[in-house]
Amino acid sequence: MLPFGRLSGILQPLFSFRSDADSGVGDFAALDPFFAWMQRAQQRMLMVLPLLPTTPGDPSPYSTRSAFGLNPLFIHLEWLPEGVTWSDAEKKQLAEAKASETIRYDLVFPLKTAALERAFGVFEKAGPSARRSAFDRFCMEQDHWLSNYALYSALSEAFQAKPWWEWPKGLSTRDPQALDVAKKEHAKRIRFHQWLQWVCDEQWARVRQQAKARHILLCGDEPFIIGQDSADCWANAKYLRRDARLGVPPDDFSVDGQDWGLPWFDFEAMEQDGDGWIKARAKAAAATYDTRRIDHAIGYFRQYIRDAQTPKGRFVPGDEPSQQRRGERNFRILSDGTSIVAEDLGVIPRFARDTLAKLGLPGYQVMRWSREDGIYRDPRHYPEVSLVTTGTHDTEMMRTWWESAQAWERETVCRTWPELWRFTPPPAEFSPEVHEALLQAALNSQSAWCILPWGDVFGESERVNTPGTVGPHNWAYRMKPSVESLATREDTVRTADWLARLTRESKRS
Repeated sequence: MLPFGRLSGILQPLFSFRSDADSGVGDFAALDPFFAWMQRAQQRMLMVLPLLPTTPGDPSPYSTRSAFGLNPLFIHLEWLPEGVTWSDAEKKQLAEAKASETIRYDLVFPLKTAALERAFGVFEKAGPSARRSAFDRFCMEQDHWLSNYALYSALSEAFQAKPWWEWPKGLSTRDPQALDVAKKEHAKRIRFHQWLQWVCDEQWARVRQQAKARHILLCGDEPFIIGQDSADCWANAKYLRRDARLGVPPDDFSVDGQDWGLPWFDFEAMEQDGDGWIKARAKAAAATYDTRRIDHAIGYFRQYIRDAQTPKGRFVPGDEPSQQRRGERNFRILSDGTSIVAEDLGVIPRFARDTLAKLGLPGYQVMRWSREDGIYRDPRHYPEVSLVTTGTHDTEMMRTWWESAQAWERETVCRTWPELWRFTPPPAEFSPEVHEALLQAALNSQSAWCILPWGDVFGESERVNTPGTVGPHNWAYRMKPSVESLATREDTVRTADWLARLTRESKRS
């Protein structure tokens, strides 16, 4: 059995929350009212997408510029003691962003940045105080990553967002003398980025206390790799290497595989240096959440890289025994003293699944993908040590999947999943009865943990992300009701009580 027992929870990106006091994007203050709704619905875990700092202007939570810290986009402005002021023009833009059905990043990014800059100015003018001392203490305690991150962020702004390898040579190669000069020249901006991380840390600590008070567990999402243009790649080029490009090999879905254009981890170099970087990353993530999802689990066993010598790609390490040893070593580090879930979707060799099972680490069961020889598996036979879900942030919603599925797929589901046996013939309509039966199938599964996307609970069609596409439709989903209204709206109260009943019946409450 997994830690925390047999439970169910909700998947919802933080940016997707809507509150009366936000700035057009979900922020930390939206969570406590949502925790209250979860309590009524008897959901014990909230899973979010990565909260790491992202590339300015890029809303993807997987476009990370640091393996440490939190995204200042999620700061709740009204929690700042320094106060927030808006010009008349900004108030108009703010109202437009808040009223939008989706996230208007073109408005939100500049509005929040300007407001935070003004608040920082007030903080700096305030002089010595207990708050100033707390900030200084945070900077010292987090210096192992914060100094590089803040300097990188300041330099990225100074060079108009050019990637770090296009900066002047002394800075791109991290010449100590050049770095010392840059630290003095950009001291104010460096301090601003340190302050943002301190504010994030304080506000997230407040969220953690709220979750604990309501008996809600927080599950984070840890991306496998960090972007090329990132503080970690710049400061740790020995470990995050750019001499080849990370991707995946050819498979049934892609004849040529995928070239992600990302750096690759030199785990051998890390091991020679005592695995300090990956241990520090794991320790920071473990301190941030109660449990976390480890993205692209197979990457910790083997990486598929392409370079000039092998343009079609190769695995690192190259042989299966070495891959197995590497994966077991990495996952022992990642899970040391904490709880994790391995995202083991896609093409995963048997030895990797065996290693995760040996370590007692749960994998994923996405119901629509869980098949053997083309036949859907009965969820009641899923491994107990696993996480079951009706979908992920990268899939279409359950309603869309059901309505667009071929007739034979719906027929197979209705033959295999006991909760849908009564549907003969299988209806093409996503009726309330079908909706309930599909959620029951997930909740009644043998998997110890069941995580349901918010959109699937409410039978919505809007999706969070469409892989392989770029545009304003991605990462812009916002929930329709405000979190403050969840306790009073007839539909959300009714849904909470309905979900609580299904949860009790599945013995997850």
